Amino acid sequence: MKGIDIYSETIITDWSKIKNDGVEIVYIKATEGKTYVNPRIDNQYNEAKNLGMKIGFYHFAGKNNVMEEYSHFISTISRYVQDLKPVLDYEVGIPDMNFVAQFMKQDLSLLLYTSHNVADICGLPKSKIWIAEPSSSPTSTGEYAGIQYAWTGRINGIEGNADLDLFSDLVLATNTSTAVKSECTESVQRGDPNVRIIQLQLNTLLEKGLAVDSINGPETIAAIKEFQGIMGLIQDGIWGPNTAGAVGEIYSRPVDSVLAKHYEYATRYIQYRVGAMVDGIFGNGTKIKVQNWQASRGLNSDGIVGNETWAKLFETKS
Repeated sequence: MKGIDIYSETIITDWSKIKNDGVEIVYIKATEGKTYVNPRIDNQYNEAKNLGMKIGFYHFAGKNNVMEEYSHFISTISRYVQDLKPVLDYEVGIPDMNFVAQFMKQDLSLLLYTSHNVADICGLPKSKIWIAEPSSSPTSTGEYAGIQYAWTGRINGIEGNADLDLFSDLVLATNTSTAVKSECTESVQRGDPNVRIIQLQLNTLLEKGLAVDSINGPETIAAIKEFQGIMGLIQDGIWGPNTAGAVGEIYSRPVDSVLAKHYEYATRYIQYRVGAMVDGIFGNGTKIKVQNWQASRGLNSDGIVGNETWAKLFETKS
């Protein structure tokens, strides 16, 4: 299957032309490190999805804590219905093979995009690797899940260079890839490794101090209900698409203020953290609370929740 991989700086001029050029698969950069979110992710996803192309997401690795990066990635992509397996894009100069191993262990559906200097020593089977390997135009991926064969290719509908790929059926999501199914409405089961991610997220957002044991026990369910209450959601203790979407919006760290676009879940979290009335509306009362909170932490007290304020919100919980 012919594919492309894109990021925020990819200049798309006509999605219909991309599809008509034979592109079936689109991998979108979702996140990088533990804070960055592709600002064009919604538009890129919707445009490609509306044309019936198969969509997946990749995370560009930094040099941070594995679980923080993985949680950031999964929280972001959980808002979308995905046709393809999620991907770790690992291009760090001096490879940390422990980072790769630990990240890949978090979800058995994960694929690894990398070059041979990492792929050949990571211990993963080729069926779990999307290899960066310049070629004239391969007719088969061989044993690999995918081959990125050009970085300066040309595709109708994309201005300038395009990353060109050939994929096998190994990249297609299956029913076992529960970590990337935002449409799932059933509660997470005991022993499910995805509970570990939920527990980490709740510990980060609400400072719950939950045992990170992958067991969906009473304390975890109670914490989910507490978070749902803050978000104005039904408090059923089920980690469904609305709850996951609320986390995704918070982790996207949108610029939020009186004059900003309405971000109900992000606003509710901000209000919860700064001691304002939690109603999802960023009014003047919330602005004053934000200004006081910013001033108490040595930030510019402008009442605008931007990158520095979000960083401090995640850094301190009191």
